Order: sequence, then structure tokens, then C-alpha cells
Amino acid sequence: FINQTKANYDFKISISDESEKLLETGGGIRKAAGLFNADEPLLIHNVDILSNVDVESFYNSIGDADAILLVSERKTQRYLVFNDEMRLVGWTNIATGEVKGMMPENARLYAFSGIHVINQSLIKAMEHYPERFPIMDFYLNECAERNIRGYLKSDLKLLDVGKLDTLEAAGEF
Repeated sequence: FINQTKANYDFKISISDESEKLLETGGGIRKAAGLFNADEPLLIHNVDILSNVDVESFYNSIGDADAILLVSERKTQRYLVFNDEMRLVGWTNIATGEVKGMMPENARLYAFSGIHVINQSLIKAMEHYPERFPIMDFYLNECAERNIRGYLKSDLKLLDVGKLDTLEAAGEF
């Protein structure tokens, strides 16, 4: 809790209310699009994770990409699939064998961190999607036509703080 009478921060907080209906990440971004600066890329960072990423450096690395997804080599069952140029081409669940998109011979499999940057051009593409949709489905549907890239952070440390048993570890992090 910040006592506003003692603190004066130069930022504005806007809320896109989903209390009537949860829209998932894609639908939430689409609904809130009018709240963002239309001239700047949008940083998306899952609220229930802590990380050691230099957010400013990551944000500024978007360049001419439509989106960049922070990924790592951590073990999981679900991976994003990238080609040699680190362009997103698919997704796989190694436990079930399910694949969405492509699985090239030289596929690079990386775990998604929940941290990504989207250029406004990609936000505009969301206008054709339903009210509620997962962001990963959107990326997978758009990756053949759009420049969606992975940003590999080999020393990435993530901590999911969305569970009671991780609060102590979050303090130490």
C-alpha cells in the first residue's frame, strides 16, 4: 500500500476491468488496447512471476519484430518451437506429442517465460479475434505471416509467486 499523500510518482494507472468475464491474455490486451500509447510497443509481464530479466533491455530489443517472447532452456512439458533465425514456427507438448504449427528438422525448443513485447501492428491484428482468446493461440495463428521472435535468456531465473508456498522464496529472490 502506498500512501499517496507521501509519495508522488509520475505515472498513471488505468484498469481494464474483466470482473464480468475473464478474457485471457489475448482478449485482455485487445480490450485494453485503447489504454496504451499507440506509438510504443507494449510490455506484457505475467503478474505472478519474478525474474532476473533486465526489462528495459529486453523491451528495447524488439527492433522491427512484431513481437518478442522471452524464452529459456528450462525443463517443461510445453515448448515454443523456433527456427534457426529464432522465428516462432510452432508449439509442442512433449508429454502428449501434440504439435501446433511446424516442427522443422532443426527446431529449437524453448520454454516461454510469460514476458513479451508486442508492437502496435500486432495489437491491430487482434481486432479480428473473438472477445476472449489465449495469447499463445494468437501468436501461433499469426507466426507464419508475422515476425514473432524468441529472445533467449540462458541464465533466466523465474519464480512463480502465485502460490502460498512460494512467498518465502519470493522474499529471498
